[in-house]
Amino acid sequence: MAMSNKLKKTIIVSSIGLATLSALGCASSLTQGKYVDGTHLVQAKGKKSQIVLEVKVDQGKIVDIKTKSHKETESLYLNAERLLPRIVANNGHEGIDAVSGATYSSNGILKAVNDLPRASSVQPEYVAVGAKEEQGDDFKLKWSIQPKLGLLVGDYYYEEARFRQGHMGSMTIVTNSQDRNDVILAEFNESGRPNYYTRLYQDVPKRMSEYNFSMGKKKGTAWVQSALTMEKLMVEQDKLTFEPNPNHDPKLANKLKEPNRLKYLGIDVVAGASNSIQQSMIPLTAKIHHKIHGEGTRLKFYQLAEKLVNEKGRWTGITAMLRLVVDPASKQIIKAHFDEIFADEKAQIQDASLKKFYRQSKYDSINYSEPARIGFNVMIDALNAHLQAGGSLFDINDLPATGDSGNYAATGFTKRSSSWDIYLNQAEQLYKKMRLDGVIAEHKHPAAK
Repeated sequence: MAMSNKLKKTIIVSSIGLATLSALGCASSLTQGKYVDGTHLVQAKGKKSQIVLEVKVDQGKIVDIKTKSHKETESLYLNAERLLPRIVANNGHEGIDAVSGATYSSNGILKAVNDLPRASSVQPEYVAVGAKEEQGDDFKLKWSIQPKLGLLVGDYYYEEARFRQGHMGSMTIVTNSQDRNDVILAEFNESGRPNYYTRLYQDVPKRMSEYNFSMGKKKGTAWVQSALTMEKLMVEQDKLTFEPNPNHDPKLANKLKEPNRLKYLGIDVVAGASNSIQQSMIPLTAKIHHKIHGEGTRLKFYQLAEKLVNEKGRWTGITAMLRLVVDPASKQIIKAHFDEIFADEKAQIQDASLKKFYRQSKYDSINYSEPARIGFNVMIDALNAHLQAGGSLFDINDLPATGDSGNYAATGFTKRSSSWDIYLNQAEQLYKKMRLDGVIAEHKHPAAK
């Protein structure tokens, strides 16, 4: 039966419509999802400059974001850049708050992302957001401050010097006594300058103190992470000197994901301590390297680190460490340090009252309260002075918190610190080893009462 003209026209129009929809479907398959596929440069105003981002979109989703250029305050922008992985995970800026302390830079980043070309061709208006403090005290950054367990013996080298406005940097290197090129310990520390703008951290060692948490929350990386990265490189590669990098790009100085952040070859350190590494750690280590291959050292280093366990043999979450440096020529102790180091994670610490000190040590912590009613650091500094003056490793009864006075008002102490018994146990072990090696004079035990 012949079709009517009206029906023919309807079929033709429908066919055209379907073909058009099909063609549109093919064209839009490249931009399915929220955003248009491709690599896009987007920008927006921060506090001081235009922030230019390079954003990669695949199948309508953001898969990577990099900062191409900005002239914001570097430390503040580094903090704001913590938003980038969140934007990728969220596939957009919606619902993301600004970073506290870097609100303008944060809004520059978020507004730039808002300008990404949309698959729908509809560009929503950007509404500035404020900062919202993170809830809870969970800290996502990870690092370990645990010392190598057991006995460590070698040749001892040490340098310290002030740098950049008065910070004190110190570098300890221990080498194999049988092979001076074998680095068995590298440890960098730094104390805040005496006039530090935050009084809390004036003259405070950074390695195992609260400073790393404060820095981490502010900049997204802890100070100690850079030091640990460098130390691992030095020990694993027996490498103590670093040549200038001719291809160094200063614009990448504090970028977390880019290479060449420091002016030395073969180094890729997280941001957070780049000044400390460049201005203190590397120069100090270079001096030690020169000494190792020059005059050498006669000093010997002895360290014992062991996990403290309870009556059931379970780790308490505290690691005790005693270090002694001796001069075999005079057979005298020239430096001593004892510390109790808390576990890297709260869950590993049995005593609930001590969990908040994770990744810190009793000596370095600002907030740790010694039950003996005196600063733990005061106790250990007194021990160091006592041994340097020729005192016995074991006769410590004149040192702070070694006895039960029972009268805090009169003496400042309420009871003997339990840390002294831990110290004495470790001192006995190291003493036996040093006597066997013939590097130390006899140390007498106090007469029994």
